[in-house]
Amino acid sequence: MLLKNKKLVFVAMSGGVDSSVSALLLKQMGFDVVGVTFLLYESRSKGEGRTCCSTYDISDAERVAMKIKIPFYVMDMRDEFRKFIIENFVSEYKAGRTPIPCVHCNDVIKFKIFFEKAKKLGADFIATGHYSLKIQENGYTYISKAYDRKKDQSYFLFGLKSEQLKNILFPVGGMTKDYVRKIAEAFDLPTARKRESQDICFTEGKDWREKIKELGVQEKKGEIIEFDSGKVVGEHDGYFFFTIGQRRGLNVALGKPVYVIKLDPERNRVFVGSKENLLVKKFFVENLSFPNEEIEEKLESHGIDCVVKVRYAHEGTEAFVRKVDGKLIVVFKERFGPVVPGQACVLYKNDRVLGGGFISSVEYYYECS
Repeated sequence: MLLKNKKLVFVAMSGGVDSSVSALLLKQMGFDVVGVTFLLYESRSKGEGRTCCSTYDISDAERVAMKIKIPFYVMDMRDEFRKFIIENFVSEYKAGRTPIPCVHCNDVIKFKIFFEKAKKLGADFIATGHYSLKIQENGYTYISKAYDRKKDQSYFLFGLKSEQLKNILFPVGGMTKDYVRKIAEAFDLPTARKRESQDICFTEGKDWREKIKELGVQEKKGEIIEFDSGKVVGEHDGYFFFTIGQRRGLNVALGKPVYVIKLDPERNRVFVGSKENLLVKKFFVENLSFPNEEIEEKLESHGIDCVVKVRYAHEGTEAFVRKVDGKLIVVFKERFGPVVPGQACVLYKNDRVLGGGFISSVEYYYECS
């Protein structure tokens, strides 16, 4: 659908095929398009990795901009990225939680700082290559799951509010990944066959444990304890090198499969147990964000029956959710686990995102003493 009056849109170009095709489609629709790539961190990698926003990705984004003939700029956000994303990444592991930096990057870097800078430069809209849809209901705008469910990224966008969404575009949200690649190939875009980014960008392919060491976290010997009995069954180099649900690399021989069940930052202890020990009775969510006041009021007054996702790969589980004293209390309809503190908990109703927050603590069915 072509525009009658041209609008200016700034496209966040990560150097991947999705944002490349987004910029192309918006230009074809009649927008005045400006491509912007963020300089987020000092890259130390000498080869092309599976991340985004590296120096290689900036170069790829620029080549795409030249191909489709749009202005292109690099926006230096290294200070903001270090302050809000990298420092948070380290502090979360130190607190015994498992961070999800992509959500924070979306909330702070893309949809706050970039959005504000783009508006000051005259942009009517910003756009990204996220696989997500927008829907209207009762006068509000909501994030909804993408057409391609395998690539759906609505989980990472739960922090967006209805007012923000009016000025945000997701051009590929209604397409399959295969179709997006076919468009890129048809127009011979430099990123047409580029493989997807899967790693945390600033780790540049390193294991996150090595990265937090590099960022100043030092090894600290502690005890590994069996969850049920309370017995010491091993030793570790620091609770912050573990995550709830982890099975590999525990160096514990109990004659059965064991998983990390709980972390105790104060006493530097790691609890391990059976898969059944991971089952959660209820859990709590903080640092909340909702698309509008109506959803928040419903959660406070009588709660909501909905589907919750507690990690990106989680298909979702039915739960009852209520907001009490600034926190969400989430109770599963059926037993489920693991639930990992630090990860995002996102609420869904008929594919519509009702908001969410970050998991702060859990209560287990089988709690140890």
